[in-house]
Amino acid sequence: MTDQLSLYNGALIKLGQPRLNALTDEGKARRALDAEYAKTVKACLEAALWNFAMRFVQLETSPSVESNYGYQYVFDKPDDWLRTAGVTTDGYGKIPLLDYDDRASYIFADQSIIYLKYISNDADYGLDLGLWPQSFVDYVETSLAYAVCEEVTGSVDRKDRLEKARLKAKSHASNMDAMNEAVTRYPPPGRLVLSRGFSSRRRPDGLR
Repeated sequence: MTDQLSLYNGALIKLGQPRLNALTDEGKARRALDAEYAKTVKACLEAALWNFAMRFVQLETSPSVESNYGYQYVFDKPDDWLRTAGVTTDGYGKIPLLDYDDRASYIFADQSIIYLKYISNDADYGLDLGLWPQSFVDYVETSLAYAVCEEVTGSVDRKDRLEKARLKAKSHASNMDAMNEAVTRYPPPGRLVLSRGFSSRRRPDGLR
């Protein structure tokens, strides 16, 4: 399990700097990390459709906003919304709603109830550091190190190296997260099977 102090120290190690003993330690490095922490974590959460930060909710039409043209219904996005992963018409998240308008604070659609899958920065989702896999922790630490590098070390060369490391860490974290996706129990039939009109249902005469 990680926490803010361990994230700071992970970033400082990547910068070749001494670790902090506490979040109250005085010094340029801690102040720089404080200034960059919240927006760096937000940027990292927005960077991909992380499973640990994913939330699925039912939305009903907004009581305070009306649609004067186009789509019939308006929905307020949740306060903890960071990025939309999908909109569906059913509570199982299986039937996508294809016709909707996703705007800054609202979603517009032509049905009165919709279901939203999104990246959340709620304390029980994306901001619960205990849910973060180690690959995401590494990504955030590298991103923090990159964000404060010049201020703390004055090295442009080190920042260039951290930029490459940050992109690599993001790719690794995203790939690891994708491995946690739910997989289809039975894979879809291949093209050869489909081309032969194959059916898995047994015919009345016992033949397939």
